[in-house]
Amino acid sequence: MYDIDNRLQMGRMCDSFDTGGLSLSHNGFMMIQLAASGTDDPRFIELLNSLVRGLLADQTPEKIWIIQIDNWFDHKWLKFSGMGAVASDFPTPGYETVKAESYQEKVTFPPFTPNRVVGQWSFVRQGDDYTEAPLPALPHDTERQPSEMNLRRRVQDFSQSACFVWYSGNTLANGRGSVMVYNITANQLGCWFAAFSRERAWALHATKGASRGDVQKLLSTV
Repeated sequence: MYDIDNRLQMGRMCDSFDTGGLSLSHNGFMMIQLAASGTDDPRFIELLNSLVRGLLADQTPEKIWIIQIDNWFDHKWLKFSGMGAVASDFPTPGYETVKAESYQEKVTFPPFTPNRVVGQWSFVRQGDDYTEAPLPALPHDTERQPSEMNLRRRVQDFSQSACFVWYSGNTLANGRGSVMVYNITANQLGCWFAAFSRERAWALHATKGASRGDVQKLLSTV
Protein backbone atom coordinates (compact mmCIF):
# COMPACT_ATOMS: atom_id res chain seq x y z
CA MET A 1 0.00 0.00 0.00
CA TYR A 2 1.04 3.56 -0.65
CA ASP A 3 0.70 5.06 2.83
CA ILE A 4 -0.54 8.66 2.68
CA ASP A 5 0.09 9.82 5.78
CA ASN A 6 21.61 21.09 6.23
CA ARG A 7 23.41 17.83 4.58
CA LEU A 8 24.80 16.27 7.76
CA GLN A 9 26.74 18.48 10.15
CA MET A 10 29.37 16.75 12.25
CA GLY A 11 31.92 18.73 14.23
CA ARG A 12 33.36 22.14 13.43
CA MET A 13 33.46 23.95 10.10
CA CYS A 14 36.35 25.63 8.33
CA ASP A 15 38.08 25.80 4.94
CA SER A 16 34.80 25.44 3.02
CA PHE A 17 34.82 24.59 -0.66
CA ASP A 18 32.16 23.53 -3.14
CA THR A 19 32.06 20.46 -5.34
CA GLY A 20 29.02 19.94 -7.50
CA GLY A 21 25.95 19.92 -5.26
CA LEU A 22 27.97 19.45 -2.07
CA SER A 23 29.54 22.00 0.22
CA LEU A 24 32.32 20.38 2.21
CA SER A 25 34.18 21.61 5.26
CA HIS A 26 36.91 19.86 7.12
CA ASN A 27 39.44 20.41 9.86
CA GLY A 28 39.49 17.33 12.05
CA PHE A 29 35.78 16.73 11.46
CA MET A 30 33.83 16.34 8.24
CA MET A 31 30.55 18.01 7.41
CA ILE A 32 28.33 16.69 4.61
CA GLN A 33 26.22 19.62 3.54
CA LEU A 34 23.86 19.49 0.58
CA ALA A 35 23.86 22.81 -1.21
CA ALA A 36 20.86 23.99 -3.23
CA SER A 37 21.37 24.51 -6.95
CA GLY A 38 19.42 27.03 -8.99
CA THR A 39 16.50 24.63 -9.47
CA ASP A 40 16.38 23.35 -5.86
CA ASP A 41 14.14 24.89 -3.24
CA PRO A 42 16.59 25.70 -0.41
CA ARG A 43 13.96 24.77 2.18
CA PHE A 44 13.60 21.31 0.66
CA ILE A 45 17.37 20.89 0.79
CA GLU A 46 17.32 21.87 4.47
CA LEU A 47 14.72 19.17 5.06
CA LEU A 48 16.89 16.68 3.16
CA ASN A 49 19.88 17.67 5.28
CA SER A 50 17.90 16.74 8.39
CA LEU A 51 16.96 13.41 6.89
CA VAL A 52 20.56 12.54 6.00
CA ARG A 53 21.66 13.56 9.50
CA GLY A 54 19.03 11.24 10.98
CA LEU A 55 20.01 8.34 8.73
CA LEU A 56 23.68 8.55 9.61
CA ALA A 57 22.98 8.88 13.33
CA ASP A 58 20.59 5.94 13.24
CA GLN A 59 22.42 3.54 10.93
CA THR A 60 26.13 4.60 10.92
CA PRO A 61 26.81 2.87 7.57
CA GLU A 62 30.37 2.37 6.33
CA LYS A 63 29.52 4.25 3.11
CA ILE A 64 26.87 6.69 2.03
CA TRP A 65 25.89 7.67 -1.48
CA ILE A 66 23.82 10.78 -2.19
CA ILE A 67 22.32 10.84 -5.68
CA GLN A 68 20.30 13.61 -7.29
CA ILE A 69 17.74 12.81 -9.98
CA ASP A 70 16.81 15.63 -12.35
CA ASN A 71 13.10 15.79 -11.54
CA TRP A 72 10.26 14.30 -9.52
CA PHE A 73 10.09 10.50 -9.30
CA ASP A 74 7.28 8.58 -7.63
CA HIS A 75 6.89 5.56 -5.35
CA LYS A 76 6.81 3.14 -8.30
CA TRP A 77 10.61 3.42 -8.50
CA LEU A 78 10.94 1.74 -5.09
CA LYS A 79 12.55 -1.69 -5.72
CA PHE A 80 11.87 -1.30 -9.45
CA SER A 81 14.49 -3.22 -11.45
CA GLY A 82 13.52 -2.40 -15.02
CA MET A 83 11.76 -4.11 -17.87
CA GLY A 84 12.26 -7.88 -17.99
CA ALA A 85 11.02 -10.76 -20.10
CA VAL A 86 8.10 -12.76 -18.68
CA ALA A 87 6.03 -15.58 -20.11
CA SER A 88 3.19 -14.37 -22.30
CA ASP A 89 -0.39 -15.14 -21.27
CA PHE A 90 -1.16 -15.78 -24.94
CA PRO A 91 2.06 -17.18 -26.44
CA THR A 92 2.48 -17.46 -30.16
CA PRO A 93 5.47 -18.95 -32.00
CA GLY A 94 8.38 -16.57 -31.63
CA TYR A 95 6.56 -14.48 -29.00
CA GLU A 96 6.58 -16.72 -25.95
CA THR A 97 7.72 -13.85 -23.71
CA VAL A 98 6.78 -10.20 -23.37
CA LYS A 99 8.40 -7.20 -21.68
CA ALA A 100 6.99 -6.31 -18.25
CA GLU A 101 7.97 -4.28 -15.21
CA SER A 102 10.30 -6.27 -12.98
CA TYR A 103 10.49 -6.10 -9.17
CA GLN A 104 13.04 -8.74 -8.21
CA GLU A 105 13.39 -10.50 -4.87
CA LYS A 106 17.05 -9.43 -4.77
CA VAL A 107 16.76 -5.67 -5.09
CA THR A 108 18.71 -3.93 -7.85
CA PHE A 109 19.57 -0.28 -8.36
CA PRO A 110 16.68 1.73 -9.83
CA PRO A 111 17.24 1.98 -13.61
CA PHE A 112 17.31 5.75 -13.99
CA THR A 113 18.74 6.68 -17.38
CA PRO A 114 22.16 8.39 -17.21
CA ASN A 115 20.78 11.73 -18.40
CA ARG A 116 18.50 11.85 -15.35
CA VAL A 117 21.33 11.39 -12.84
CA VAL A 118 22.52 14.90 -11.97
CA GLY A 119 25.20 13.86 -9.47
CA GLN A 120 26.51 10.91 -7.44
CA TRP A 121 28.53 11.72 -4.30
CA SER A 122 30.16 9.11 -2.05
CA PHE A 123 31.44 9.28 1.52
CA VAL A 124 33.07 6.72 3.82
CA ARG A 125 33.00 6.51 7.60
CA GLN A 126 36.20 7.16 9.52
CA GLY A 127 35.51 6.68 13.20
CA ASP A 128 32.55 8.90 14.05
CA ASP A 129 32.97 11.07 10.96
CA TYR A 130 32.40 10.84 7.21
CA THR A 131 34.81 11.99 4.56
CA GLU A 132 34.32 12.36 0.83
CA ALA A 133 35.81 9.48 -1.16
CA PRO A 134 35.31 9.16 -4.93
CA LEU A 135 34.62 5.42 -4.93
CA PRO A 136 35.44 3.77 -8.28
CA ALA A 137 32.16 1.84 -8.70
CA LEU A 138 29.13 4.08 -9.24
CA PRO A 139 25.54 3.12 -8.38
CA HIS A 140 24.51 4.43 -11.80
CA ASP A 141 26.52 3.91 -14.98
CA THR A 142 27.35 7.00 -16.99
CA GLU A 143 26.44 5.18 -20.22
CA ARG A 144 23.04 3.74 -21.02
CA GLN A 145 22.87 -0.02 -20.39
CA PRO A 146 20.54 -2.72 -21.75
CA SER A 147 17.67 -3.64 -19.40
CA GLU A 148 19.20 -7.09 -18.89
CA MET A 149 22.33 -5.50 -17.42
CA ASN A 150 20.28 -3.41 -14.98
CA LEU A 151 18.51 -6.54 -13.76
CA ARG A 152 21.87 -7.96 -12.61
CA ARG A 153 23.04 -4.91 -10.64
CA ARG A 154 22.04 -6.08 -7.15
CA VAL A 155 22.40 -3.57 -4.37
CA GLN A 156 23.72 -6.08 -1.83
CA ASP A 157 26.52 -7.09 -4.21
CA PHE A 158 27.72 -3.49 -4.12
CA SER A 159 28.46 -3.20 -0.39
CA GLN A 160 27.70 -4.90 2.93
CA SER A 161 27.24 -1.64 4.85
CA ALA A 162 25.97 1.33 2.90
CA CYS A 163 23.17 3.85 2.62
CA PHE A 164 21.94 5.13 -0.74
CA VAL A 165 19.84 8.30 -0.80
CA TRP A 166 18.13 9.49 -4.00
CA TYR A 167 16.42 12.87 -4.05
CA SER A 168 14.55 14.78 -6.71
CA GLY A 169 15.65 17.99 -8.35
CA ASN A 170 13.60 20.88 -9.74
CA THR A 171 11.79 21.30 -6.42
CA LEU A 172 11.70 25.07 -6.70
CA ALA A 173 9.34 24.91 -9.69
CA ASN A 174 7.54 21.68 -8.79
CA GLY A 175 6.66 22.39 -5.18
CA ARG A 176 7.07 18.69 -4.48
CA GLY A 177 10.03 16.48 -3.71
CA SER A 178 10.81 12.81 -3.41
CA VAL A 179 13.41 10.85 -1.47
CA MET A 180 14.21 7.15 -1.73
CA VAL A 181 16.52 5.27 0.64
CA TYR A 182 18.14 1.84 0.35
CA ASN A 183 20.00 0.89 3.53
CA ILE A 184 22.21 -2.20 3.86
CA THR A 185 23.10 -3.49 7.33
CA ALA A 186 24.13 -6.97 8.48
CA ASN A 187 23.07 -8.60 5.21
CA GLN A 188 19.65 -6.97 5.41
CA LEU A 189 18.26 -4.41 3.02
CA GLY A 190 15.68 -1.81 3.99
CA CYS A 191 14.03 0.21 1.23
CA TRP A 192 11.58 3.08 1.56
CA PHE A 193 10.22 6.12 -0.23
CA ALA A 194 8.97 9.47 1.04
CA ALA A 195 7.11 12.22 -0.79
CA PHE A 196 7.10 15.84 0.35
CA SER A 197 4.95 18.76 -0.75
CA ARG A 198 5.22 22.50 -0.34
CA GLU A 199 2.33 24.67 0.69
CA ARG A 200 3.26 27.34 3.22
CA ALA A 201 6.14 25.08 4.25
CA TRP A 202 7.54 21.72 3.20
CA ALA A 203 5.90 18.74 4.86
CA LEU A 204 5.95 14.97 4.63
CA HIS A 205 3.06 13.95 2.37
CA ALA A 206 3.32 10.17 1.84
CA THR A 207 5.52 7.19 2.63
CA LYS A 208 6.00 3.69 1.30
CA GLY A 209 8.12 0.98 2.94
CA ALA A 210 8.43 2.97 6.19
CA SER A 211 5.91 4.48 8.54
CA ARG A 212 5.26 8.19 8.66
CA GLY A 213 6.39 8.20 12.29
CA ASP A 214 9.74 6.56 11.47
CA VAL A 215 10.50 9.12 8.78
CA GLN A 216 9.44 12.02 11.02
CA LYS A 217 11.78 10.68 13.70
CA LEU A 218 14.71 10.78 11.27
CA LEU A 219 13.78 14.32 10.27
CA SER A 220 13.80 15.48 13.88
CA THR A 221 17.29 14.17 14.71
CA VAL A 222 19.44 16.94 16.18
